[in-house]
Amino acid sequence: MSNLAPLALIGILCLIGSQPGSAQQAVCGGDDVCIADQSAATAARSDQSSAVAKLASLAVHQRCLEARVDVTAASSDEHRLACSAANDSIRLLGRCGISLRRPLHVQIMSDVRHPFSGAIFGLFDTKQERVLVTQEANIPPLVEDTPYAKLPQRDFYRSLIVHEVIHGVMHQNLKRPAASHAAYEYPAYALQIESLAPNIRDDFLQSFDQTALKAQSTLFNDPVLFFDPYFFAARAYHHFKASANGCAHLIALLEGEVAFIAPPLM
Repeated sequence: MSNLAPLALIGILCLIGSQPGSAQQAVCGGDDVCIADQSAATAARSDQSSAVAKLASLAVHQRCLEARVDVTAASSDEHRLACSAANDSIRLLGRCGISLRRPLHVQIMSDVRHPFSGAIFGLFDTKQERVLVTQEANIPPLVEDTPYAKLPQRDFYRSLIVHEVIHGVMHQNLKRPAASHAAYEYPAYALQIESLAPNIRDDFLQSFDQTALKAQSTLFNDPVLFFDPYFFAARAYHHFKASANGCAHLIALLEGEVAFIAPPLM
């Protein structure tokens, strides 16, 4: 795809930003989503402070009816969509006994900026436990030339919010920091793809080589995440659903290292 080189560069920058054995500074999957912590989160907040202030003057801050999730959005439609996606995220993790422990804030912004680069789909700020998501109207340029481009925009956009909320809930339940970027992203991608309607999910999965997608001997790893996050997402979903107990994988990830994810690059 035409954007693979920028994806690789951003991924490498995120990798350099973390130190083995410490909390990740920025955990990113290609140019779409990122978890920011410590200095990276500070940079992200600094870059977006004016945008947040502008949004605050125009948007409505409101608690979702069915979950302890506060949404700041410029329209009632955005608020309903964000709450629906958040509820779905909490339900999916709830099936595995993983629950929201503290209120989570979801903020729909004109655009979200990567801590080290340009516009991205969304970001989870671990320090403020805040999900930032780019407005749906500004998504098309970000999905161009990716497998997401063939999906109905509203369905993909909803799944994107699911992805970020999964990060938020998993973060609240971590027993210790994940050892690799792949370990952070596996749950978010697996459940993001599961949240899609079956026919839309199948269209996405058919974008990839089916033999490679179903390979059980290949470990999930950071290089694949950085160079092809879309394939990583499809494999994460397939692996999660093909397992006898996918929930056990998520719980094990909260505890620390798991056998199906390769150790981090040094």
